[in-house]
Amino acid sequence: MTGLFLVDGHQLLYRAWFGFPARITSRDKTRDLTGVFGFLALMRKAHRLHAPDHELVVVFDGEHASARRATTVPGYKANRAGADHTPIAALPDVKRALDAAAVRWTEIDQMEADDVIATATTSAVQAGRSVICYSSDRDFYQLLRPTVTVLTPRRTFAAADIHHRYRIHPCQWPDYRALTGDLADHIPGIRGIGPTTAANLLTDGWHLDQLPNSPRLRNPRCHPITHQWTELLAWRDAIRLRTDIPLPDTLITGQPTAPLPSAAHLLDQLHLW
Repeated sequence: MTGLFLVDGHQLLYRAWFGFPARITSRDKTRDLTGVFGFLALMRKAHRLHAPDHELVVVFDGEHASARRATTVPGYKANRAGADHTPIAALPDVKRALDAAAVRWTEIDQMEADDVIATATTSAVQAGRSVICYSSDRDFYQLLRPTVTVLTPRRTFAAADIHHRYRIHPCQWPDYRALTGDLADHIPGIRGIGPTTAANLLTDGWHLDQLPNSPRLRNPRCHPITHQWTELLAWRDAIRLRTDIPLPDTLITGQPTAPLPSAAHLLDQLHLW
């Protein structure tokens, strides 16, 4: 059965813009094309090397993607407001290029790409398909299982890698991350609780719900957990990926994506050079 290769669109676009080894400009040097060129080049390389027989689907964040989580976690992703969002200017051209390459993509208003990818992953696994999530966002670790891997620029992560590195199972990732915090999403975590303490608290596959009144909270450094219990659960809820997002009927076909044209070819086809 054809595997599914899911691309975190905004994350890849930002990585292309800020991390590409050289600036790519139009022939007249008036337009910076690094975002769209880098996006297409990195996606093509990843698909060719890691999933040439997979169906490729790109998912972008909706315009108001953070709204739901921000209602329960004040300040959620607020630290990104002052960031450099120059790459977004390339988004229309990226979408045009994806259409030209016959690559399906979606952007659902008020939905984060993470949740859409998690929904598509869960549905694919239930259908017996393997899945590769292409992103550097560690929240995708919670989706890992025998048929699901996470591909980053440096390596591929499997479920066993998470247990080896963090001493927890993928399904415990939201619990672990709520305890330790996630600076990228402006989730502070519990002060004084680092990776080692968090892993010890979650030993034997425990989740946060099992901690109240347990001997594991007797350590004085764990007392803040009790005082911030409501916040801790809200953080975990924000980190948990949803798997119930209605997906467009035509988004996933079950058919492998043909080898992608080069970035240069697509830019030429769209008269962007």
